[in-house]
Amino acid sequence: MFIEPQADHAGVSYQHPGEEFIYVLKGKIEVKVGENSNVLGPNQTVHFNSSIVHRLKNLSAHKAELVVVLYTP
Repeated sequence: MFIEPQADHAGVSYQHPGEEFIYVLKGKIEVKVGENSNVLGPNQTVHFNSSIVHRLKNLSAHKAELVVVLYTP
């Protein structure tokens, strides 16, 4: 998945049943899950319950590249 520079992911704010795992290949992203916020750079990951409202934002000046794995029961 790609996120344009200084932009929110197109989904803006969303939720779905299951779990989500994000691995950052390039860029610096902010991942908000509920009230919690994490900033991740290359080679960093986050895993969370995707039934909680979450959103992604690219904080860097270049396109962010991510690997996103979804598990839905």
